[in-house]
Amino acid sequence: MTQRGLARTAGVLYLIVAVCGGHSQLFVREKLVVHGDAAATAAHIRESAALWRLGMISDLVNITCFLAVALVLYALLSPVSRWLATSALVCNAVSVAVMAANLLNHYAALVAATRGFDDRLAGFYMDVFAQGYLIGQIFFGLWLLPLGLVVYRSGMMPRALGVLAIIGSAGYVGDLLRTPASPVLLALAAIGEISLVLWLLAGRIRTVTPAATRAAVAA
Repeated sequence: MTQRGLARTAGVLYLIVAVCGGHSQLFVREKLVVHGDAAATAAHIRESAALWRLGMISDLVNITCFLAVALVLYALLSPVSRWLATSALVCNAVSVAVMAANLLNHYAALVAATRGFDDRLAGFYMDVFAQGYLIGQIFFGLWLLPLGLVVYRSGMMPRALGVLAIIGSAGYVGDLLRTPASPVLLALAAIGEISLVLWLLAGRIRTVTPAATRAAVAA
């Protein structure tokens, strides 16, 4: 596959990640989970069990495509820096593993809510899920750091995309500390990711030969 073909493939996969991840988090869990009220959470899950299951399916598609994005970007960017591309792939894989394991808490909340268990158990599983989500976010943030660096060095895309990805990494990791700068950094992270997805979808990358890649890295 050509470099432009790899870029467009990564863009399509990343778009699926954004759509499915946004659906499961914003339109399922944020809609049905009432923070601090286990009884209301359990009632909402029981009433919308099909939507809750659909959220889990969306997350499974999300994390599968997220891993595929990393593999495709590795194929595209490893000639620039195999170490940075591998670092991004490893952080991505850890994030995917954490998110996949954390889906057990999502499913356990459904079981607790629909099979006669105490409603507090559903609330407990969602509290655990929230912490697992934050752990996955750490590695998601870390994956953007080497990705941003290798994009910056590649010469295939505008360096601004690499800079925004690096800022996004700081935003996701810093969000755990709830610093005053977190909202600004997260907004820049969103802008950077959206810009990267659109650039990849358009296939607007400069084809780089191995010799040009070596020269860019040396520079």
